[in-house]
Amino acid sequence: MIRTFNLLGALLALALLVPPVAYAQEQRFDITVTADATKTNGSPWDGVPRLGNSKLNLNAAPDIAVCLVRANAKPDCLWRPQGRRLLSLCQNAWTCKFTNAALAPLPIGLVFVDIDARNHDIIDVAILTDRDDPKANNEIADSLRTAMTVLTPNRSEDTKEHLVRDAKLLALADCAGGKPCRLTRSQFILTNK
Repeated sequence: MIRTFNLLGALLALALLVPPVAYAQEQRFDITVTADATKTNGSPWDGVPRLGNSKLNLNAAPDIAVCLVRANAKPDCLWRPQGRRLLSLCQNAWTCKFTNAALAPLPIGLVFVDIDARNHDIIDVAILTDRDDPKANNEIADSLRTAMTVLTPNRSEDTKEHLVRDAKLLALADCAGGKPCRLTRSQFILTNK
């Protein structure tokens, strides 16, 4: 009986010294996003479409934000609220760096957004994963649909479904370590913290 209590005491002491698995696996990254020069249809992200990316169109570059989408949770967007307005950390810039983002637990959805006054433009959508788990990936896809409804309420359901269906499924290991991961209208780089 005493041996059992000693063994339980030793296991409890060991459990207190070892951090929980979820905490130990929390990975933090800097995310650097670079958007293409135009939307798919050739118009600038912001500004007056007729002016394109000319010098007259001072605000042609996007106001990039990143929204992290976890299963069954509202999107966690990395942007700067200013009163009733939302601002990018990098206003009117083709490239923006977001520091110290927690990308756990996997899979996790990434939504790159061009912040607009009324209805944000979706630059790209991706799912980062560490394994092939169809159920977990489907949960993220469902959460991405919900995020699209919140972020782009005036876009058609067909457009939102198309964006989610075309979301690239990427292994975190393939994107970590500073090499670019190319999406449809952008690329991003993850740098370990």
